[in-house]
Amino acid sequence: MSAVLDLEVDITEESGENGTSKKDTWILRLPKQVCDREGFADGTLISLTIKAGGIDTRFIRPPSKKLQEISNELKEKNKKLYEELKRIGD
Repeated sequence: MSAVLDLEVDITEESGENGTSKKDTWILRLPKQVCDREGFADGTLISLTIKAGGIDTRFIRPPSKKLQEISNELKEKNKKLYEELKRIGD
C-alpha cells in the first residue's frame, strides 16, 4: 500500500538551550491494514519531523485500555474543574 499525500504545514516552536527553533512536523494515522500487517495496535500514529537534513520518525501508540479507563475516571471525577478551566481559558 502506497499513496502520495499533500500535507498541511503546522510549524511548532520549541525552546531549548540555544533559544527557540521551529520544526516542521506531521502526524499521520496508520491505516488499519498496515497496523494489522505490521503488528501495531489500531490507532497507531506516526510523527514525521524534518530534522538535521533528514526526517526523524516516531511511532505514537494509543494508550492501553487500563490507561484509558483511568483517564475517563479522572475526567468524570474532575468534570466541573475541567469545565471551569475551559470557561476561563485554561
